[in-house]
Amino acid sequence: MFNSLRSRLWLTYALIVLMVVAVVMFALIITLRESPLLYRQAINELEITTELWARRLEPLADLQSDRFLLAFSDETGDTTIQAAIVDKEGSFLTSTIPDNDSVLRNMTTQIDLQNSMTTETDQFQDTQGNDWFYRVRALDDTYILLTAVAKPIFSFSTIVKDEFMGPVMQASLIVIVFAFFISLIISNWIALPLKQMSQSAKALSEGDLIEIPLKGPREVRRLANTFNLMSKKITASSRSQREFIANVSHEFKTPLTSIQGFAQAILDGTVKSKKEVDKAASVILIETNRLHRLMMDLLMLVRLEAGTANMQQEEISIRDLLGNMMDKFSLQAEQQGVTLSMGQISNGIVLGDGDRLAQVFSNLIDNALKYTGVNGKVEISAKIEENSILICVKDSGIGISKSEREKIFERFYQIDASRKYGKKKGFGLGLSIAREIIQSHHGTIWVESSPDEGSAFYVKLPITMNKN
Repeated sequence: MFNSLRSRLWLTYALIVLMVVAVVMFALIITLRESPLLYRQAINELEITTELWARRLEPLADLQSDRFLLAFSDETGDTTIQAAIVDKEGSFLTSTIPDNDSVLRNMTTQIDLQNSMTTETDQFQDTQGNDWFYRVRALDDTYILLTAVAKPIFSFSTIVKDEFMGPVMQASLIVIVFAFFISLIISNWIALPLKQMSQSAKALSEGDLIEIPLKGPREVRRLANTFNLMSKKITASSRSQREFIANVSHEFKTPLTSIQGFAQAILDGTVKSKKEVDKAASVILIETNRLHRLMMDLLMLVRLEAGTANMQQEEISIRDLLGNMMDKFSLQAEQQGVTLSMGQISNGIVLGDGDRLAQVFSNLIDNALKYTGVNGKVEISAKIEENSILICVKDSGIGISKSEREKIFERFYQIDASRKYGKKKGFGLGLSIAREIIQSHHGTIWVESSPDEGSAFYVKLPITMNKN
């Protein structure tokens, strides 16, 4: 019955309210049981009766002792108030219950009658443990009037029934009704976002993304926000995996089709002459090498993303590294009619894998040359910024649109304009690998570009030494 979080929260709140009501009621009963309010009637009756008897008996105090005691007996008739007459020396003379006046006699011996005449109503406990209210009143200079009444005993059931049952039951019912609705609202406030998370998780397992609204307590909102971020990442990862599989399949399909076709032609005897066989074998070798490069790039990317790639740790001079890049691509740039130059190069020392970093800048420079037409320019520069070095590969080529800038570092993504200058198409893995290599060196890589205005790729790496 109480399996859901909402029902358990509601039950918890209801039990807390009932517990508070019970504790308050018990405390009130205890307080009232010890309070003089319950005994006010008995005390008032004792005080009024005592004053009435004193006023009637005080004028008779000059009578002879036997006549005064007879008058006392006549005045104190049938009543719940017990009384006794004591003389000034404290001797007990008579009482309203001569056959059972042990309590009154004990009072006269244990109470300081002279001092008690100036006090208000007081309490006395007899030998049986019973409590009494008593008063002492002087009658002229001859006698002392002692009056007493038994302290009423009220049981818990009587107090609850007479004083509390009706009001407390009504108040408790009202409190419970209000508590029911309030606890229902609070439990919904807490449990509803969690229920939505459960529904979103179920939808996510089926391939749908349902964003959870940020409602409820701060902790629940924080959990919902974290869940939304996780869901988006899982969805993006799932989409990326599907795209990855589709792209890999597409990249494998073309060379495999060529290999299969030419191999089948050789087996069928369609290709007979040595020249045709050599051509078919050449195509098979080219496509096999293409598949090998693709497999090596994929393995490299997977290892970099998993953090299992073997990275050397050595000090690398950025000036020397970029100088080697200039030597490597100068001939290619000259053949393409592109001016490759070096701008200001600060000599920062970075700690990392020289071969991997060379692979990054080879890819950036090769792309810059690929997307830059004849008479274009490609410039390489580097400058120190605090504890980092910022390397820039800037070209005057075709540029990159904003929508494409957000995708060029994704696996297998290739800019359509790459065919503008008739360059050989790659796999679209170079920038993905470059990003992973730079991130493994605790650096960042980004691009700034606009269509027909060229592109500038920036790589920022932490340095261990500035040799300028």
